[in-house]
Amino acid sequence: MTEVTKVFFNGPILALDEFGQTVEALATCGDMIAAVGSSAAVLSRPGPKTEAIDLKGRTLIPGFIDGHGHFTETGRNYRFKLDLRSPPLGRIRNLTDLVAAVQKKAAETTPGTWIQGFGYDDTLLDEKRHPLAGDLDSATKDHPVAITHISGHFLAVNTRALEIAGLGAGTADPLGGRLRRLEDGRPSGLLEEHAAEDLVRRHIPWLSEDEEIEAVRTASAVWAARGVTTAQDGSTSGKNLAALLAAAKNEGHLSVRVQLFPDYELAGSGQLPVQSGQFLTPRRKLTIGPTKLFSDGSLQGYTGFLANPYHRVMYDLGPTWRGYPAMDIGLLTEKIKLLHLAGRQVAVHANGDAAIGAVIDAFEAALKIKPVSDHRHLIIHCQTVREDQLDRMAALGLKASFFVVHIHYWGDRHHDIFLGSDRAARLNPLSSAINRDITFSLHNDSPITPIDPLRSVQTAVTRMTLAGKILGPEYRIGVTQALRAVTADAAYLAFEEKRKGRLAPGLLADLVVLNQNPLEISPEKIADIKVLATLVGGQVIYGEL
Repeated sequence: MTEVTKVFFNGPILALDEFGQTVEALATCGDMIAAVGSSAAVLSRPGPKTEAIDLKGRTLIPGFIDGHGHFTETGRNYRFKLDLRSPPLGRIRNLTDLVAAVQKKAAETTPGTWIQGFGYDDTLLDEKRHPLAGDLDSATKDHPVAITHISGHFLAVNTRALEIAGLGAGTADPLGGRLRRLEDGRPSGLLEEHAAEDLVRRHIPWLSEDEEIEAVRTASAVWAARGVTTAQDGSTSGKNLAALLAAAKNEGHLSVRVQLFPDYELAGSGQLPVQSGQFLTPRRKLTIGPTKLFSDGSLQGYTGFLANPYHRVMYDLGPTWRGYPAMDIGLLTEKIKLLHLAGRQVAVHANGDAAIGAVIDAFEAALKIKPVSDHRHLIIHCQTVREDQLDRMAALGLKASFFVVHIHYWGDRHHDIFLGSDRAARLNPLSSAINRDITFSLHNDSPITPIDPLRSVQTAVTRMTLAGKILGPEYRIGVTQALRAVTADAAYLAFEEKRKGRLAPGLLADLVVLNQNPLEISPEKIADIKVLATLVGGQVIYGEL
């Protein structure tokens, strides 16, 4: 028999399996879990070279699995772009701060070179508006500038960038996006939704292969420090795939595992397997997940597609503004049908309840053509889903990945500005999903919010906003349920439940050591728990044992 590599003992070990076991000891053999159970049984197995790890009361749990995020994009942002976030995430309080940051970067950058930034939030700036071309022109006219909104659904650019992209008064709005305009019809510098953003993004030079690998290294370190052993790369493009494949050749470049959620073009390119859960690399670092589509935009950007008007509209959009689809609904339905008929799992971004309804309709149409009992199609974010829509999701076997941490970061503004008290209280109704046996994961959608599964767990359990308001306490769930949503249930949604997400023999030894047991402390303190060590395949990639 192969010798045991490591044994962990003397600390609570949360298996997070269907029985909710807390076991006394765990043994690994190479990159797999060899045994879990009583200390007497597990500690009898080691050989002379086995490393014995006394947890000394620390807690061992399965590695966290992020239900949805943008791994490579976050690495690029953190490594190569200006951080323009406002408190509590950053330092930008007003447009003066933002312009000064761009100006400082311009002074250090060769004229003509693109300056990029991420994370500005119009609702947290003193001026309560987006930066426009005129603002960014005051920072530099010698560099094209492109900065991304915190939601990821707006791009603010300067006049130089507009000129390079050839955008003027005669430029028509693309389907699924808009160019915000000045009174004379010229673009103001604010591009709304991906269809409009891409009019500029296509002119921004791509990073070199070495820079892409550095971005992956950066993201790996960030995810590992938060105990995440499986990340997710949402809307993986062909260029993202190339970067990940290059990085995966070296353990030092890609230390965590990554699920690819390919975009529609990559899914149809023939480069990837059809069935979700299949490994793409020898070291089992990359797996294929569902194809990612978009049905609407962002609630805090007023582009999420609602059935009823927004509560308060900060811009000149009219009192009946409900947002709009990011893709023609007929086209969305056709794409979902084609992917489903091809045997692919599908994940669709939908924030507003009108968008969620359109997605449910599309899946229903696809399943009528080809019934499949275990498709695991899912709706990503699913924030304003109604009870009647959850009934339909349950009947169709649809799953969800909820953006519950949105309650923490934006809940107060949803209550006061975007949705009003009633709809804000129903954001991410997790208990309603559990009551219908709808399996779901939780996610951070990094870089929209920082990768932090324990923050997601705390928010799911408390539903507390930054200001201390409790939104919809009846939709809270228990700590064990929330932990499973970032481990076992997240693995199930990606067809990986037989290899990760729980502590059981035969599963990958993807583990996290915490300084406290989340089942035994105040729910309001869960996000303060420290990750002491993260292991992928039994090897420490962060911290120490």
